[in-house]
Amino acid sequence: MKILHTADWHIGKMLYKYDLNEDLKLFFDWLIDYVTTENIDLLLVAGDIFDLANPSNRDIRFYYEVLYRLNQSKTKVIITGGNHDSISMLDAPKNILNSFQIQVVGGVPDQIEEEIIPIYDAENQLQCVVLAVPFLRDKDLRKSVSADIDQNKAAIEKAAIKAHYDQLVEISLSKYGADTPIIAMGHLFMQGAETSDSERDIHIGNLGGISSDIIHSRIDYMALGHIHKPQRIGKSDKIRYSGSPIFLDFSERNYEKQVIEIKIEQQKIIDIQSIKVPKNRELVKFSGDFKKIEQQLMHYQPENRLTALVELEIVEDQFDPSIINLQNELTEAAPFGNYKIIKTRLSFKNKLENIELLANHEHIMNFSPKEVFQKRLDAEIIDATLRQELMEAYHILLEEMQD
Repeated sequence: MKILHTADWHIGKMLYKYDLNEDLKLFFDWLIDYVTTENIDLLLVAGDIFDLANPSNRDIRFYYEVLYRLNQSKTKVIITGGNHDSISMLDAPKNILNSFQIQVVGGVPDQIEEEIIPIYDAENQLQCVVLAVPFLRDKDLRKSVSADIDQNKAAIEKAAIKAHYDQLVEISLSKYGADTPIIAMGHLFMQGAETSDSERDIHIGNLGGISSDIIHSRIDYMALGHIHKPQRIGKSDKIRYSGSPIFLDFSERNYEKQVIEIKIEQQKIIDIQSIKVPKNRELVKFSGDFKKIEQQLMHYQPENRLTALVELEIVEDQFDPSIINLQNELTEAAPFGNYKIIKTRLSFKNKLENIELLANHEHIMNFSPKEVFQKRLDAEIIDATLRQELMEAYHILLEEMQD
């Protein structure tokens, strides 16, 4: 049996008002071709299917088109919700999707056993059990442990996450036997994971993340989402982030995007390998004074299929208002090649307050609700403790509203 692990599709993602669905379309074309030609039996998608909790009709239609094509490939699919996803939106069609071998767990169900999905081969032989754990929200974690008033929030969260997985493992062992491989899904922040600027909602209070030491020893592979850089956690191959399949932020521009293939034979995992996702677009950053950047752009020749997206960091010694006009002209004209400048930062070394400019101006559509609230707090004089309390309260309210 062959299993493919991916995550963090972020359908509907806009990078500084630039639509990335074209990138996703090419990824899905490649993905469906890969699962078909390589005879992939099961696809795991570990959260953040959408970029927004309330996706547009266009993005919902795009999602269903992908599911339809996956169904045509005869590949089974398990999808779990992430912190960006609406539980109700993902779960609404789950009964219909089940009939097409697509199982969705948008949020923690009333019966935890519904997160346990046995996987059978074509001969109806049990091959493994998947623990389809979605993003665990604060309300889910509060149910998992009895919180001591003296315990800090981070300790309670970690204990609750451990308890949730431990309970699923024990049920699986009891129902399906000790020899059946257990593959756990998760959308969370593991201790030691390298993050980028695009992971905007790393769990508040989750100090340092979840240690790999608390993961149940009977879990044979952990298919993770939430962090966009593909990576192993710890020394073992068994805990992995697949990473996002496309570039979602300039801080990801040097990542090699991938999916992960797991092979099972005779109820044992025999191989885990990274499969490189084709690169269809470059994200590039140029730094220096205006003249240097102009020369860099003049010699820059993008090599990929889609228009390259460019970030400029212009640093001048002396304040010169004419540079602002030149920068605007350069951004609008993009005269030298197949690229588009979508982000510009301009600063002067001799000026205490740097001028920061985004191409086409900063727009509220570029920010998450959390980032908007953070900017509102930035406008007030608030001590650090109160700020943290306000952010935690806002985070809980936002989750309840999105559900």
